[in-house]
This record gives sequence, structure tokens and C-alpha cells, in this order.
Amino acid sequence: MKLVVLAMLVATGCSHPTWKRGDAMLGGSVEPLGEDRLSLHWKFATADRLTEVAPQEFASAVVSGDTVYLGSASGWFFALRASNGALRWRKKVTSVATAPVVSGGMLLVGTSDGTLLALDSQTGAEKWRYQSRGPIEQPPVVTGDLVVFSNEADQVAAVDAITGKFKWQYKSETPEEYTLRGHAGVAVDNDLIYTGFSNGTLAALRKDTGSIAWSTSLKGDADRFMDVDATPVIIGDRVYTSSSSGGVYALDKATGLVRWRVPFWDVAQPSATGNVGGIATDGKTLYVSVADLGTYAIDLAGNILWRVGAKDGGEPAAPVVWNELLLIALSHDGMFLADRRTGETLEYFSPGDGVSAAPTVTGDGRLFVMSNRGILYAFDLD
Repeated sequence: MKLVVLAMLVATGCSHPTWKRGDAMLGGSVEPLGEDRLSLHWKFATADRLTEVAPQEFASAVVSGDTVYLGSASGWFFALRASNGALRWRKKVTSVATAPVVSGGMLLVGTSDGTLLALDSQTGAEKWRYQSRGPIEQPPVVTGDLVVFSNEADQVAAVDAITGKFKWQYKSETPEEYTLRGHAGVAVDNDLIYTGFSNGTLAALRKDTGSIAWSTSLKGDADRFMDVDATPVIIGDRVYTSSSSGGVYALDKATGLVRWRVPFWDVAQPSATGNVGGIATDGKTLYVSVADLGTYAIDLAGNILWRVGAKDGGEPAAPVVWNELLLIALSHDGMFLADRRTGETLEYFSPGDGVSAAPTVTGDGRLFVMSNRGILYAFDLD
């Protein structure tokens, strides 16, 4: 797989989506490999962004039963019938740049003005709201009677899941210099909450109070662009994350001690920032997408199994694992379906202007992907 040359195939000026099978080799040829993996089922326009220059949509969809829930940069939030894209309801909120969370009959929506909304999942009626001080760009987590979330102001907050009333807040120090777009979400394991911050630290917070259990610096020797923006992944007694300056880390989840590190580096691209879209796992392998440097597959002992390049492909979203497939979205190039064992491209989809939001795949193989032009595409994934 050579994402670096697949960029030549992108039809950025085309008004219709294109998808291709096979791996683009040197010379630009496309060799078909097996059967088509994507069958377009329906599409739904959340906004008219065809005339905008370099639009971006970061919100991913969530599927519950036969309903797809999705926010957008337009400020509208939608509930659609998953089978055919018919509108169930819509609600004007503000710009949304993350996936919602469905919990029982409640829908939790974080917005770019820092509001956490609790809506009735059937009607969209508001139950409560909580106002934080920074954009919410990662999904909240429901744990017991708490909803816990992070925001772009380097805050972690916990509110009552039923009423939305404040429980506690933790604030990390934000560097004065520039930081990268994005922020780590929270991961909950028993009584601890793990998350990363723009000052290059990973912290474990006590769930009942928000106090620090431990904090570890992952910035290496960097004095800028050291953000820990990948939501931590917990497997066994380890917590895995990455910093833009330091690479991928494995830490002891009880103490925060670093067990190993895999740095991001490419001799051909020494100026690459290492902006990380996120980490996915199948329980045995970590998959990490990094701006300009591509996607890495790393085993749990810290060995790189494969890496595929993505020069000028744009900012990556978090990769998605489904069965034997790895789905990779790039803000310029679009979405790639790859073999997760080898990184080989099996199919490629370009809706025009790329894909900044992570795709959503259901257990039965329904795929939903939001284009930067504000169109949600529903595929059957074979």
C-alpha cells in the first residue's frame, strides 16, 4: 500500500464521489483486488458546502437500532433512519465536531461552544445542558452516575448523568505557545480516568473526585507541538497513547511508568509534526494514524509491524478496525479500506474535499462516513 502515491488519484474538483479498488503502485495504475467492498446505499446532505474552499466536518455518526445520530459544522443535529436516510428529527444546536453518545433513552452531544447537551433520543427534546469553557471535540463517557468529558481548554469535567449538575473538574496547564488542533478524550477503567493534555502529559484521575492519581510527561525533548491528543487505549495492565513529539507510549496503568516508546520519524520528512488522529486496536495490535507520516501497526510489545506513508494526505482521523479491515480517513485524500494485517489498500473512496471525520461501522457491516462537504454516505460493507 502506498498512500503517498494514492494522492494522485484523488478527484478533488469532482462533484461526484469516486471509489477504486486495489493498490496504487508507482506509475499510478490501479489493480483490482477481489470483489468490491463498498456498496452505496444512500446519502444525506447536512449542509450545502459545495462552494466553500477547503470545508471540514469532524463529527462522526453513531448508530443505535435503526437510527443514525449525527451533528455537523452547520449547527444542525440530525436523527436519520439508518435503513434509508429518512429524517426522523433535527434540532438546531451549535457546531458539532465529535460523535454523540447514546445512553439508554438519552443522547449526549458535545458542541464547539463548550456545551454538553442531553437530549431525548426519540424526539430531540432537551433534558439538560452543561456549559464548559472550551470546545468539546471528543465523545463524553458515561460511567455509573457520571458523565465525564474533556475539552479543548485542557479541562476534564464530571457532571451528574441524570441532572447535568456539576460534580468536579480538573484543569491542566496549557502551554502559551501554539498547540495542535484536537484533544484527547477520556478512557475509564475501574476507578481511574485516563486522558492526555496539550502540555505533553498523560494523567490518571480518580473517578470520584477528579484528583490526580499520577501524571507522566510524554513530550520528550520538545518544547512545542508536544500534545497528547490521542484518546488512551487500555489493554490489560497497560495504557497506550501517543504524543505528537514523542510517538506511541505504553505505560503501566497503575503507576504511569513508561514501559516502551516508539518514536514517529521519517528521514524524508524531518519537519513533520506528528499530529496524531487517534489510536485503534483489535486487542493485539495498535493502529496509529499520523499526519504526513502515515499509519503504523504496532504490536503490544512495541514492535512496528508495518507502516504506510501518507505524504500530503492531510490530517488523519482516528483509524477504525472492523473484522480484517482497517479504515483510514484523511482530510485531503478521502477514505481508504486496508487489510489490517498488511496495510495493503483494498478500496478507496473520495467524496471530494476529503474526509476529516472517523468512519462509523456497525457490527453487521453498515458503514457511515461524513465528507468534508457535509454529506453523510451510507454503505453496505462486504
